[in-house]
Amino acid sequence: MLRVEDISEENLEDVFKICSWNRAFAPRDDPILEKGMEIKRQWLLDMLGRHRSCTKIAYLDGNPVAQILFYPEETMPYIHDPRKDVVHLQCIYSPFPDSQRKGAGAILMKDLVDTCEAGLSCLRGRPCSFLVTRPFPHEGDLSLSEFYGKYGFRQGTQEMYLEINGEYVPREAPEYRPLPEDRDRTIILYNPACEWGYLAAFKIKELLQEMNPDLPVKVFNIWERPEGYMKRPLQRVTSAQVIVNTQLVNSSFWADKEAFRREAIEALEK
Repeated sequence: MLRVEDISEENLEDVFKICSWNRAFAPRDDPILEKGMEIKRQWLLDMLGRHRSCTKIAYLDGNPVAQILFYPEETMPYIHDPRKDVVHLQCIYSPFPDSQRKGAGAILMKDLVDTCEAGLSCLRGRPCSFLVTRPFPHEGDLSLSEFYGKYGFRQGTQEMYLEINGEYVPREAPEYRPLPEDRDRTIILYNPACEWGYLAAFKIKELLQEMNPDLPVKVFNIWERPEGYMKRPLQRVTSAQVIVNTQLVNSSFWADKEAFRREAIEALEK
């Protein structure tokens, strides 16, 4: 039987049983991953204390099997001009084949939309105006863009949206423009809302310093040090993004490390 619960201090650890399951690129006891999990744990506790629940967990026969992460745009310190009562859907993750077939993702989406219509605790009981999301490449047969489209999301300006209690209003995000101060150095931006963000930042820094030990590297947690992102606005930082010698590296560090390395080398040579 499937059921959905909002995250609380009592079930917070269940998030990590979902997101850390069967990831080939890092064992569960990796100390760097454990630090990333602690960073996310503190982020979740802070969000619970200040804004209440921002995650829903699906359970199948009592076991946590999927999660959906969301928060009001007004809570995001690293964006200009957040829209009132607009909820940012960061991700939905359902890694277990059995629960996928039984509709864990579907029940999470329906529960979130129903709650957005009735009133969200993270909006102090107010209904949501509209949901927005920026899908990232997703493992499996169905892309996140297609998944969200099944539930009525439409393509907006650099994002997908679902109108709930208001009309969609686009927010023009500034384009990334290289900064002269970033020449001959690396900037890594990571999102603590993803437990893999810190690990990605650490591994990217480690790889780049192997390539060039003299290369200065600055790392920014975009919630704690939003100025790092606001000076270099990007369309999305789901886990981590890197700028090498003013050049944005677009290849995925996790999906194709060699392509990432080649692109970083090309950036260093410019």
